[in-house]
Amino acid sequence: CKIELDKLIASRFMLFFKDQSQEWQKCLTQSLAFFRQVENRVGVQLDYSLLQKFLGHNFDFSKLEVLSAGLDLRTNLADSSLKIHIRIKDYPEKLQTAFVLSDGAADSDYLSEFVELIGFDFYFHGKSEIEIYAELQEDDFFRPETINLVWRHFPDSVLKPLQGSNLFFTGLSKANNNAVLYYHLNNRQDLTNYFKINDTAQRVHSFYQHQDILPSMWVGTTQKELEKTRIENIRLYYYKSFKME
Repeated sequence: CKIELDKLIASRFMLFFKDQSQEWQKCLTQSLAFFRQVENRVGVQLDYSLLQKFLGHNFDFSKLEVLSAGLDLRTNLADSSLKIHIRIKDYPEKLQTAFVLSDGAADSDYLSEFVELIGFDFYFHGKSEIEIYAELQEDDFFRPETINLVWRHFPDSVLKPLQGSNLFFTGLSKANNNAVLYYHLNNRQDLTNYFKINDTAQRVHSFYQHQDILPSMWVGTTQKELEKTRIENIRLYYYKSFKME
């Protein structure tokens, strides 16, 4: 979900495919079939051009490691979107394609070694966006080269949540005026130890403490919010595992 001041945007869901048989092309086809069902239901036309340019004609699905599909439903239908995230490994030509498609939102010279995850947003008003996620894993958090290349550019308020995290992402997109910082907390109960959330976010988090969900969670916000005495705009992502019959 997403909290903007006292407003809760609750209809935000992501489905992560766990395909041991590596039939990623089938999973992508299923995702796009669902998207087209949504288009038919609500009478919108989605723009798939960025995804199509990224995939090209001969995409090597053996390079794909994670695929997810999602929905972000808003009160104003035009602001709603469908989402796809693709994690690639050892696929430099597609990584370069993603940087080109980001149209300057992310610098390939600086970030190439940190990027494996690419996101696509398909808005109901007909626009699409690509998001580049620069990633750091826990083992790399405090290496000298990481401190020199990354952390020296951030204040302590950004670094503190790393103490309870095992993954860190920066989401870079033309759609976001400020880069979104994502922390994967090992224990969701640590949220309030590292993030000074407002009352609305606190109520949401308290609700999820009583749900049958996994212990970890993702938190997304901006540096500007982290520097405030209280965070008013934040993304909270909780996990639930299930099997499809």
